[in-house]
Amino acid sequence: MDTERLKVNIKRFFSNPNTLTFLLVIAMIIVVYFVYSYMVKRAVQPATLPYALQKITAKKEITRDMVGTVKISGSFITASGRGLLQNRRDIEGKYVAEGYQVPEKSFFYSEQLIDEKTAEKTPIADAPDGYTIFDLDVNFHTTYGCSIMPGNYIDLFLKATDDEDAIMFGKFIESLKVTKVVDKNGEDVFATDSDKKPNPAKIYFIVPREYHELLRKAFLISGAGVQIIPVPRNAGYSENPKETRIANEEIENFILSKSVYIAG
Repeated sequence: MDTERLKVNIKRFFSNPNTLTFLLVIAMIIVVYFVYSYMVKRAVQPATLPYALQKITAKKEITRDMVGTVKISGSFITASGRGLLQNRRDIEGKYVAEGYQVPEKSFFYSEQLIDEKTAEKTPIADAPDGYTIFDLDVNFHTTYGCSIMPGNYIDLFLKATDDEDAIMFGKFIESLKVTKVVDKNGEDVFATDSDKKPNPAKIYFIVPREYHELLRKAFLISGAGVQIIPVPRNAGYSENPKETRIANEEIENFILSKSVYIAG
C-alpha cells in the first residue's frame, strides 16, 4: 500500500508544472555552469602557435626552419577568429599566395597560403575560357598609393580628345580582376623583401578577348591623347563582382570609328 502511495506521489510531483519548471531551471544552470567553465578554461589555458621566424614573400615555399612556435593565451585564438593556423603541418610545405607576404614574427592565416600546384600557376592560367591578360602602365599615384592589389576588381576610365577637340572622359569597362602588380623590373611589388616604398609600373588584369582588342586599338589611336585610368572600388565590389562589361557605348564607338576590322 505504501509503495503504491509513493508511486502516486512521485507521479504527482513530476506532473506538477511548477516542479517541471524548477527542474528545467536547475538543468539550465548546470549546463551554463559547465559551458562557462569550459570557456574560461580554454581562454586562460595557454596554446602553442606557429609563427614566422623571418619574412616570407609571395611564391616562396615555407620550410621547417622558417617556422617557430610560441605559447600564447587561448583567448588570443578566440579573438583572432577563423583562419588562424594552429598546426605546423598546415603550414610547412605550403607557399605564400601571390599578393601576400608573412612578416617576421607574424602568425599564419589560411588565406595567405596555397599549395604547390596553385603556386605554379601563372595569371594567364587563371583566365577563364574566352579571357586573356592585359597589362597597363601605372605608377604609385595612378594606383592610388599602391592600393590596387591582386584580387581586386577595378573599373577602367578613358580620357581622350574627340574629333572636335572636346575632352571625352567616362567609365569605359567595369569589373576587371587584377592578377598582378609589378615594378619596372617585373617583380611583384607586394612580394619584395625591401622595406622601401613600393613603386608599381604595371598592373595585369583579366579581360574578355574582344575587350582586349578594343583596349589595344585605343592605345594605337594617334592625336587623341588616349589615357586609360584604373579606378579601384570598395571591398564589397571585389567580394561580389559584377560581370565584366562595356560601360559606355559612346567611348566604344569612338575607338571603333578610328580603326578598321581585319578578318583573320
